[in-house]
Amino acid sequence: MPSIRMFRRVPPWAMAASALVVALVLAWTAPPRLVRGAAQVREDLELDVKSEYSHVKVTRYNNTRTLWFVRDNGDEVIESRVDLERPDDLLIEYTRYMFMSYAFRPNPQKVLIVGLGGGSMVHFLQRRDPKVKVDVVEIDPVIASIADRYFGVRSGGGVDIHVTDGFEYLNTTEAKYDVIYMDAFLRPSGGTDKTGVPLHLKTLAFYDQLKKRLTPDGVVMFNLNPHLSVRDDIRTIKEAFPNVYVFQLRNQSGYVVAASTADEKMSLKAVTAAAAESEARLKPSFSLRAMAGRLVR
Repeated sequence: MPSIRMFRRVPPWAMAASALVVALVLAWTAPPRLVRGAAQVREDLELDVKSEYSHVKVTRYNNTRTLWFVRDNGDEVIESRVDLERPDDLLIEYTRYMFMSYAFRPNPQKVLIVGLGGGSMVHFLQRRDPKVKVDVVEIDPVIASIADRYFGVRSGGGVDIHVTDGFEYLNTTEAKYDVIYMDAFLRPSGGTDKTGVPLHLKTLAFYDQLKKRLTPDGVVMFNLNPHLSVRDDIRTIKEAFPNVYVFQLRNQSGYVVAASTADEKMSLKAVTAAAAESEARLKPSFSLRAMAGRLVR
């Protein structure tokens, strides 16, 4: 879900200012690559709503829709961004790295996504690997409704969306998955880390539940946003899984971690070759083979 690699700060006093003044203030309050200001892109606000779990907005610029999380301090964090004409293109970098899963499980039959957001990962799987059965768990019914209305993601065909807590779902389901994609974020609070990941989804006990829901040699893909204790998160994942592969995103903007239950560790050469084979089959708009080069440990 959220990508904190881009955000905007909207000071309360700026709400009444002209678009030009807002743009100048935004450009001053944060580095340009992190801020979306009125002078850079004029997006139409389509929705502004608060749920039990989050404050969210939906904006549109031409054929691109963006789902934002609004934090308590006013920062607006991109949760999803989708090209409505090509929704499987994956416009946010970490979502592309989540599909490095294909280097470790090249022919998944059934996968689970924990955290729906705007559903860009669902779009990718439906278009690029339509045989795959996709279960999605999303705790916030408002997000599920937004994904349906604004991003065209809903249950049907090979997709089944469950509106429930991810921990509860994994405790009660009997389903087994070849790949589990962990992408669950909420508004940062006492029950989450600084990036909004629920704390109960970062424990060894929870990782044991994940492993029980995997098929043999199954893989869990984790989206880890940058924060002070991210290396502690990686160490905990390594403690729970026999083989772990860490991909560092560009500009120090986070990590995607592949945690495998396979007995044997794959070399970088093997990961690259497997990624190239899956790239040839899936034909994505990005290079899995090139992304294998971001493997750091």
